[in-house]
Amino acid sequence: MTYYRDLREFLGELEKAGKLARIRRAINKDTELHPLVRWQFRGLEEPERFGFLFEKLTGIHGESYNGSLASTVIAPCLEVYALALKCAPNRQAINDRWAAAFRHPIPPVSVQKAPVKEEIHVGEGLLAHGGLGEFPIPMTGNGWEALPRLTGCCWFSKDPETGEVNVGTYNGVYLGPAESCARVSPRGHMRIHWQKCQAKGKPLQVAAVIGPSPALVMTSITEIPYGVSELEVAGGLAGEPIEIIRCETVDLEVPANAEIVLEGEIPPDYILPDPASGEHTGYTFVDRTALPFHIRCITHRKNPIWHDLVDQFPPSESSVMGNLNREANMLNFLRNACGIPYVKDVAFHHCGGSRRFCVIRLQRLGATSIPNRNVWHALQASLAVSTEWPKITIAVDEDIDPWDLESVFWAVSFSYQPHRDTHIVLGRGATADQSGGPRTLPLDEQEYPRSRTGPQGNSSILIDATRKWPYTPTSLPKREYMDRAKEIWEELGLPRLRPREPWYGISLGEWPEEYQRHAEMGERGEFDKIAAEILQQKKKV
Repeated sequence: MTYYRDLREFLGELEKAGKLARIRRAINKDTELHPLVRWQFRGLEEPERFGFLFEKLTGIHGESYNGSLASTVIAPCLEVYALALKCAPNRQAINDRWAAAFRHPIPPVSVQKAPVKEEIHVGEGLLAHGGLGEFPIPMTGNGWEALPRLTGCCWFSKDPETGEVNVGTYNGVYLGPAESCARVSPRGHMRIHWQKCQAKGKPLQVAAVIGPSPALVMTSITEIPYGVSELEVAGGLAGEPIEIIRCETVDLEVPANAEIVLEGEIPPDYILPDPASGEHTGYTFVDRTALPFHIRCITHRKNPIWHDLVDQFPPSESSVMGNLNREANMLNFLRNACGIPYVKDVAFHHCGGSRRFCVIRLQRLGATSIPNRNVWHALQASLAVSTEWPKITIAVDEDIDPWDLESVFWAVSFSYQPHRDTHIVLGRGATADQSGGPRTLPLDEQEYPRSRTGPQGNSSILIDATRKWPYTPTSLPKREYMDRAKEIWEELGLPRLRPREPWYGISLGEWPEEYQRHAEMGERGEFDKIAAEILQQKKKV
């Protein structure tokens, strides 16, 4: 398999697949672009969504821009995500690709020449084309956010003690031709690098990369364990090494085929307020801080493509990618790192911002029922991936579709007892979760909780919604009847079916022989005989 050379080749394949809309009319990046892109997440079902390539962009002050802007091109839907991975459009193929990438990471390879060096602006020439203002950086949360926001950057930084390079996706805002800032969460690995540099009184060298290959974008947005190379995992996803080239002004190597690279440093001695920012929770956040970013050099391709990731209110491109990435990551962790073969699937949901709400589907192995201790092993292990998520983890049986919340909550309604099957774990984080505590009250005036990072107010809940003993059959026709009815449905040209699990009845262990005998008689049409037997069993009251 030969992976995409760059973002441009991928966009070509996206267009061939009918999943890219080229917008050739003028679009104002500050007032029209994000509202237009947002509509597909508020007005289309996931399979109908697609990517945008805006070819003529203007700004609120009448600016025009060279190059173009690609938005929602990595993960507006599962089909596009699978195209970006070059795999079959199903979760099994996606999970297999991620598992292989973790098992067989491929180191990057250095090159001497690169498309991303076609134009170099440094020193006195840094602002020759407007610096950061050369690019059509869009407004995102129109009406609430104050500044254009850098959403699709892959930030490269290096641990000053070990030399290990981290790649992470963090939000940034435009603060001027050579100034930006990056909002890095307390658990973000680039913040750890900055804290180590801060202790030494040194700035942290960083590079913000825009428009690398899809494999690196997917890896950058995933919570890879600290010390594991995102570049090598991205190589594993691509099935070949990522080509990298040395930066001009900082001691880092970046993807050679990226569209744009912003080189610079984060000073150790101050932070900035982060302007209002929409978050994956679906709320706009205020009163947060960000790390300042001083740009020292800009390199880019001719007519560069600015890459924009759509985050904030779910569902979004970020939540589609987050669900699929975290499902693959958690599944690999529970099965392989924790050794729990009973785990069949893991599902994350848009309503939880692709983080907070997790469902684990467990499977019987042969004729063996799932031991309850293994159910709780899986539930408890799910919290080991992060201090922040999941907030809610639900274990369900094999016949429950973990991606269908109606199916999940049917299991919760009838296979779960709150007093017996619930475990609440304290000491969890709630960094972006406003339910963790009020923002406006001083700590000494808050009744409860007093912290979003301590054990007082933040917690996760584990729910065992698996059946603990035999149940009577599900009240749906057996599979052979449903299969035949589906054939008739399709012959009649009725609307396309999207089967919801369970869509046929199965035995769940408790089915008295008398009822089975009557069911078999009913299948033969012996209704009179069954009725006669029932009438003979009348009881006086």
